[in-house]
Parts: sequence; structure tokens; C-alpha cells
Amino acid sequence: MQAAAQLYLRVSSAVIQWIAVAVLVAMVGINTAEIIYRTVFTSGLNWVQELSLVLAMVLYFLTYALIAKNREYIRVELLSSRLAPDARRALAVTVRLVVLLFHACVAWYALRATQFAAMFELPILGWGEWVYYLPLALGSADIVLTETIFLTWQLRGVDVGEERAEVLT
Repeated sequence: MQAAAQLYLRVSSAVIQWIAVAVLVAMVGINTAEIIYRTVFTSGLNWVQELSLVLAMVLYFLTYALIAKNREYIRVELLSSRLAPDARRALAVTVRLVVLLFHACVAWYALRATQFAAMFELPILGWGEWVYYLPLALGSADIVLTETIFLTWQLRGVDVGEERAEVLT
């Protein structure tokens, strides 16, 4: 089971990284085209801003899932470092549960928002407005899976509190 979880973490990290690179290349490409078009024709491409915003949403919310996989959250360890080992472990499990439940709620409500936004269209591209919310739902769902894996490992005694995910592979 742990091997499958490690495989999921590795594969999903690689997929997110490739998506992020593709999105960044696309954003640079369309914004470069916009600059050249404005310079040559003194008017802009009306679809660039909408597409850039959609791509930015993909980039923001999927790469946040990468932060979770790499254990690169911002942490304040002022108090937890002074706790006894058992109390520190209990705090780590509690914090992980809070993070997991928070992202489960975000994923659920983002999915609901995606369904609602499907009734509306982007004014220029004509795509459903669900494209704004789907990256949030996917990113949060991935964080829920990642945090569930880490929680399972913690409960089995694998210390993931201080180490990055790559150490476990």
C-alpha cells in the first residue's frame, strides 16, 4: 500500500510539474503574441486576458497541490518544538486533520461552484465559467489525497512532520 502511495505522489508531482511548465510556456507565448500584435496593429487581441486568467488559475491551484506534496507549507514551530514528543505527534496529527478537512471542504464547494458556473459563459472565449473553478477543485482534491497519504503514514508511525515527501521514496 505504501508503494502505491509513493507512486501516486511521484507520478502526480511529475504531472503537475509538466502541466505547470506547459501553462507557463502558453502564458508567455500568448502574452508575447499580444505585445507583438499591439506593436504592429495598435490594438490588442481581445481573448488574451481571459485565456491568461484561466491559465493562471490552473497554475495557481495545481501547483499549490505540489507544495503539499513537497511538504513546503509555511510552518511556525515556535511552540511545537518545545512540546514533548507525544504531544508534538498529537499536534502534528491534529494539524494534518485540520488541513485535510479544510481542503476537503474547499474541493467540495469548488466542485459545487463549478457545477453552478457551468450555466454561464466567458464573454469573449465563450467557454463555460466552470473553467475558473475546476483547477481549484482538482488541486484541492489532490491535496486531500496527499494529506490522507501523509496522515496514514503518520498514524503508522512514519514521521512525515519534519521531512519532505521525497525522503520517504
